[in-house]
Amino acid sequence: MKKIILLLALISFGMSCPIQAQRHGSNRPPHIHSIVINKDPGEGGPVNFGIAFAPTFDWMYTSTEGYKRDGFVVGMRYGFPVNINLTKGKNFYVSTGVFVEHLGGKLSLRDSVVLPGIGGSTADIHRTYRNMYLMVPVGITLKTNPIDNFYICGNAGFYNALLLGANHIDGCELGENDELWSREKQPYTEAFVLKESVFAGIGFEYAVTPKMRAGVMANYVHSLTNYFKGRNQAYNSVLDVNPKATFGRVEIVLHINFL
Repeated sequence: MKKIILLLALISFGMSCPIQAQRHGSNRPPHIHSIVINKDPGEGGPVNFGIAFAPTFDWMYTSTEGYKRDGFVVGMRYGFPVNINLTKGKNFYVSTGVFVEHLGGKLSLRDSVVLPGIGGSTADIHRTYRNMYLMVPVGITLKTNPIDNFYICGNAGFYNALLLGANHIDGCELGENDELWSREKQPYTEAFVLKESVFAGIGFEYAVTPKMRAGVMANYVHSLTNYFKGRNQAYNSVLDVNPKATFGRVEIVLHINFL
């Protein structure tokens, strides 16, 4: 009889242990799984859009006798890039978009000016040109496969720009003491309406998420058209020349693309 009672007690104790363990276990916090950030798989849709902003450093090239480059100006461009993906992976694109450019340059030259209180005069002029364009790029962009979510990028192509407005500011050296005289911005009507440029550059992108990338590109841009061939070819009567000049610039493009 004692053996039977002891056996029943052992069986009861063995059954109660899992129940107690479950009760105590119910008070434990749920297991927290570690968060894993999925890398960009490198597969993209046919078209993606973005936003971009680029500070620029602009100067002018000229071979006209009596005209010299006189420093550079800081400009900018901004707008909405569009990239058309031509491969299953995100490696080869046709790039376009719509941008606004604020560009310029500086030249020193000798020309006739009308000065307050003096009238017409001939002077050495430091002239700053400022222009605004509506620009549509057409180019290609190449990107490597992901390297820890980073991509090395290269691009090249053409910038096709339409002039929206142009002006210039003159600083003149006058008299024996080379007094510097300047005047307010004046509209400039001899700027060419269309500007064609070539560009090329290199940079990188980082996959913030599988659907968004942020990047930076450094581009060199050189215009192909004569800036001074506007409604009428510009003419300097003092130097008796038709001036010619093109623009060069370096731009640092900051962009975000949504895939």
